[in-house]
Amino acid sequence: MTWVAHLVRTMDGARGARLDLAAEGSWEIPLNGIESFSVTVGKDQVRRLDPLWWSPYRTSVAVSWQREDGSLDAWIAGPIIGPPTETRATATFECRGIGAIFERRVLTAQEPISLSTAAQVEMMTKRLRYAGMSLGTIGQEVVKRGMAKVGGTLPITFGSPREQGSTLNERTYEGHNLANNGVWKRLTELSGVRNGPDIAFRPRWNAEGWLEWVMVHGTRAQPQIAQDWSMDLDTTSSRSPVASVDVTTDASRLASRVYWTGAGEGSTTMVRVAEDRSRLHDQMPILEAVGSTSDSANRDLIREHAIAALAASRDVVTQISMSVDGSDQRCEIGRWRVGDAARVTLGDEWLTVPAGTSPKRIISAKGSWSSAMVDLEFQDDAIPTPDDYLDEEEIE
Repeated sequence: MTWVAHLVRTMDGARGARLDLAAEGSWEIPLNGIESFSVTVGKDQVRRLDPLWWSPYRTSVAVSWQREDGSLDAWIAGPIIGPPTETRATATFECRGIGAIFERRVLTAQEPISLSTAAQVEMMTKRLRYAGMSLGTIGQEVVKRGMAKVGGTLPITFGSPREQGSTLNERTYEGHNLANNGVWKRLTELSGVRNGPDIAFRPRWNAEGWLEWVMVHGTRAQPQIAQDWSMDLDTTSSRSPVASVDVTTDASRLASRVYWTGAGEGSTTMVRVAEDRSRLHDQMPILEAVGSTSDSANRDLIREHAIAALAASRDVVTQISMSVDGSDQRCEIGRWRVGDAARVTLGDEWLTVPAGTSPKRIISAKGSWSSAMVDLEFQDDAIPTPDDYLDEEEIE
């Protein structure tokens, strides 16, 4: 079992040359973020390639975990984002996930049919409105719209169910709001509201041997991405695949009141306030936080952001870090993904985490091409989001 890298044409997923991957280089996958990784190859191999096959953004790199039977499980993939960093003998390519393309895509209701003033004015005055959909389904529509451009094709399929109904969510994106209409920015906003869905683009090799990215996301009933299998990691066992474990805590986000601002200027700025006075007990002083979605005039959306921020600031954040052997069947690379739930068993040596087994969620993973060891970060599986906050002091 080992790592295997291939060049891939970004727009259609056509597989190019297999790379002789050097041990140098690392990878990192964050939850609801964009993956990053680097690959180092010998210059002799690069010289044998058409330069188009290592051109930034036109070409992607896909790194797969090769199983014992020789099959490839695509693990991380995305575009080369710049020219290589060179030594006398090697070239190192920096890459990011396919989300890096969506960072460079603007959400518009239509493409300008020409560069005439009239065409550009028409583009700016039209809006996109998605109503009666779950947030994940709106995310699918945002991605489809981001690909509906000349040169916008990407090999993306959709792996989560669509949810539609008159009582579901609504989002409107104004054509003139170009600075805030980045596709990736809008996806991040959908994940960031209360009970917003986790969103990921996971690479896989299709039946024809071409690469595609599968967009998966949570649903209205379950914001976390569905999974078929869960890891069970026991740090107290002498036969555990866990090589090391650490616990860190962070109280910087604690708050009992959150102010969230929306569109407007000066005294006309829209504000929603969410607070939980039950946190003011045993001489606990009030702690306040401020956030903003400055381009939105949607009162309900501003309220949702305030409540989401308050829910996330309820407790001290406890993060568990583990280094595990990704070649071990109990936590083998490819059997789990960032965003999955897992069962974690800890001993009694930690002051801030009770001993025993509890559900946790993988929020990031990173490693290097030199080994199968993976560094995992876990947080509590669920963040409470009570509906009884005293909120919505509106100032207009």
